[in-house]
Amino acid sequence: MPISDNLLTPSESIYSIPEDMITRLRPLASANPIIGQDRALAALELGLGIPADGYNIFIMGASGTGRRTVLTTLLEKYKTKQEDLQDIGYVYNFARPLEPKALYFTAGTGSYFKKTLQGAIDSIRRQAIQITKSEVFAAASKKVIAEADTDENRLLADFEHQMAEEGFKVIQIKDDEARSMDLVPVVRGKTISFDELQDMASSGRFPTEKLNSMRESYYRCLDSMSELFTAIRNKRKITEKKIRQLKSQYIAPIIDNECAVLRSLCSREQENKDAIAFLDAIREDLLSRIHILTGQFKSLARKKHFFERYILNLVSEHPDGSSCIITEEVPTFANLFGSIETGNMNDDMNINPHMKIRGGSVHRAFGGYLLLRLQDLLMEEGAWPYLKRVLQSGKIEIQTPPSSHQSPSLVKPQPLDVRLKVIIIGGEHSYDFLYQEDPDFQKLFKVCAEFDSVMPLNDISIPPYISFIDSYIQRKKLLPLDDGGLGHVLREAARIAESRTQLTTRFTKITDLLHEADFHARAKGESQITAATISQTLAARHYLSRLPEEKFAEMIKAREIVIDVKGSQIGKVNGLAVHDRGYHSFGIPVVVTAQAAPGNKGVINIERESGLSGEIYDKAHLIIQGLFHRTYAKDIPLAVSASICFEQSYTEVDGDSASCAEFFSLLSAIARIPLRQDIAITGSLNQLGDVQPVGGISEKIEGFFDTCSILGLTGTQGVIIPRRNLDNLILSSRVEEAIQQNSFHIWAIACADEGLSLMSGITADHFREKVYETLKGFADRMQRHLN
Repeated sequence: MPISDNLLTPSESIYSIPEDMITRLRPLASANPIIGQDRALAALELGLGIPADGYNIFIMGASGTGRRTVLTTLLEKYKTKQEDLQDIGYVYNFARPLEPKALYFTAGTGSYFKKTLQGAIDSIRRQAIQITKSEVFAAASKKVIAEADTDENRLLADFEHQMAEEGFKVIQIKDDEARSMDLVPVVRGKTISFDELQDMASSGRFPTEKLNSMRESYYRCLDSMSELFTAIRNKRKITEKKIRQLKSQYIAPIIDNECAVLRSLCSREQENKDAIAFLDAIREDLLSRIHILTGQFKSLARKKHFFERYILNLVSEHPDGSSCIITEEVPTFANLFGSIETGNMNDDMNINPHMKIRGGSVHRAFGGYLLLRLQDLLMEEGAWPYLKRVLQSGKIEIQTPPSSHQSPSLVKPQPLDVRLKVIIIGGEHSYDFLYQEDPDFQKLFKVCAEFDSVMPLNDISIPPYISFIDSYIQRKKLLPLDDGGLGHVLREAARIAESRTQLTTRFTKITDLLHEADFHARAKGESQITAATISQTLAARHYLSRLPEEKFAEMIKAREIVIDVKGSQIGKVNGLAVHDRGYHSFGIPVVVTAQAAPGNKGVINIERESGLSGEIYDKAHLIIQGLFHRTYAKDIPLAVSASICFEQSYTEVDGDSASCAEFFSLLSAIARIPLRQDIAITGSLNQLGDVQPVGGISEKIEGFFDTCSILGLTGTQGVIIPRRNLDNLILSSRVEEAIQQNSFHIWAIACADEGLSLMSGITADHFREKVYETLKGFADRMQRHLN
C-alpha cells in the first residue's frame, strides 16, 4: 500500500452527527423507558415469569446503565396479585411462651384482625366489669358466699363446742398486721392463762398433774384447730372457684359474642385453623384469669403486660393496593431477617415474648420481590450466608444477628415458609465471579440479566435515545435542547462509548451533562441548550478535571520530560499511553528507546527486569520477540543483546498498546536507521505482524497533539493508529480544527511494515534487508569471537 494511502483525510478524521439527521429523526421519537437493553430485558422477563425455586435474578452491569429503571418498569407489569400475598404475624403461645406462633391472613386482613381483636378484648373487660357489678350477679355471688359463710360458721361452732368439752375457750388475738386464734384454759367457769396456772401449781393451789394434762390437751387441740383452718381455707378456695365459675358462666357468652366476628373471618379464609385455635386459647386464658380481667391493676406496666398477651404482632402486612416491591438500602442482618428485642437485664423474656419480634425486609417481601445491591449485601456480616440459607431451605427463622454483642435470645419464633423472589444488582463481572467462587450461588440465581454499556447507533436506535433525553429534560424541568445541541450530546454519547457506531447506555453520564449544560445556559441567560452550550459545558468539565494534565504539560514545557517532536533518531520512538483517573482520562506521550549489540542475551525488557511491568505487557513483549524471530531471523542464529525501555517511567506499565513503538525502536536500534520523532504511534502487534486495535485512541491522539502544541507545531506532526481503530476515532474540537488546517495528521496502518515505512521514509523491504544484514553481521562476529 502506498504511504499516501495511510493518511486519513479530514472527512475520515472528523466525526459529527449532522443536525439535519436529528431534525429528520426527532419526530420519530416515542416514549419508551427501556432502550438499548434487549438482552437484559429478555432475561428479566424469563426470571420474573418463572415461579420455580432458584429462579432468582442477578442484574449485572456498569453503574448508570438503567438497571433500576428497566427493573422498575418490568415489575409494574409483573405486579404481585393480592391473592398471592399474605399478612403474617406472631401471637402468644399459651403452652410454650418462648416459642411464639405464626398466623397467616389474606393480604389486607391482618391489620383488621389485629384491631378487631384489640377492640374485642377491651369490650370483654368493660362488659365483664359491668356484669360483675350487676344486681343479678351480685345476688348469685352473695348466695354462694352466704352458703360458704354458713358452712364455715357451723365448723367454727362445732369446734368451739368441742374445745369447751376439752376445757378450753377459743379466743381471737388482734395485732397490727393480722388476726389469729388461740385456746385459753377454763377453770371453774373462768378463763385463766397457763402462766397463772403455773403460779398456782407452784404455790400448791392447783394440781401439777392436772396442769400437765391440760398442756397435753392444749397441744392436741391446737392440731385440731390447724386442721380446722386448713379445712376452712380449702372451703374458701372452693368458694372462690365457684365465684370464678359463676363469673365464667356470665362472661363466657360475652367472649364468644365478641370473638364471633373474628371466627367468621377465619372461617372464610379457607378455614384458618391456626387463628381459630388462637381464639380458643384466648377464651380459655381469659376465663382462667378472669379475676385479673375484672380486677384493678396495681400498675400500668401490669396492665400493659396483661393486654399485650392478646395482641397480634404483624411482621408482614400488605394493605389493599400496596406494592410488594421491597428495596433494602441498608441490608444489615436485622434489617433483612428481623430481630428479637432483648430489652434490659431485668426484663422477663417469658412476658409476651411475641411482642419482642421485629420483622425484616424478607418478611415484608413475602409473595413479592426483594431488591438488594450486591456491594451493600456483602459489606454486612452474616447477611449473605444467611440469605443463601433462607433461599436453600425455603424457611426463615428470626434470630439474634451473628455479629451482635448480645447473648443468644431464648425466644424461638416459629419458622416461616419463604415465598419471594430476590433480585440482586451487581457491577460488571460480579455474576461471573460469584458463579465460579460460590457453589451455592449458581443454584439460587439461575438468571443473569446482563446490561450492556453500549447500544447501536443507527436510525432505529437514535429516536428512542432522543425520546429518553427529551423526556428527562421535561421531567427535570431543564431548558429545552435544540437539534444542534442534541447532535452534540449524541456525539458525546458515542465518544463515551468509544465508537462511531455505538452510543453509551450509561445514561447517568448523559443526564449529568444535561444538568451541567442547563446550569451554563441559565448562567448566560439563554432560553435553550444549543451546540455551543454543550461545547462550553464539555470545556468547563475538562477544565475542572485537567489539573494532572496541566502539571504534565508544565513538565513538558520545562523540558523536565525529555521528548522530541521534531527530527529523526535511532532507537527512539514516541509511544502513547492513557492516564485514567476513573472520572477523567487523558493521553500522554511515552518515549520508548532500544539499544542493540552482538551478544547472546536476547531482547531484555527493562520494565520487567525492574518489576514495573504487568502480565499483559510481558505477554506483548514475548509476542514482539516471536515476530522478530519470524521476520528477521528465520535462517540465521540470533546473536543479539538488546534492551527496550520506557524512559522516565517510574510506575507499573501494563497493556499491549505500545507493542508497535517497542518493536520499531528495536528494529531501528539494530539497523541503525533513524525514525521520525514528529510522529507518535500506538497499536498492538501479533506474531504475524498485524496491527491490532487498542483502547483510548482519541485521548492518545489528543495527548500527543497537546505536547506538539507546547513544543511547537511544525505541520508535519501526527499519530499513527491501527486501521481497525477508525470507528473509535472521535476527537476533540481543537484536534479536528488542526487536522482541517493541515497542521496535524493521522495515519492508519494495518501491519507493521506500513508503520516502519511511514516512520523511516524507506520501504519495508529495504528496512528488512538492513535489519537482516545487521543480524547476520552480529552472528558472524559472535562466531568469530567464540572460535
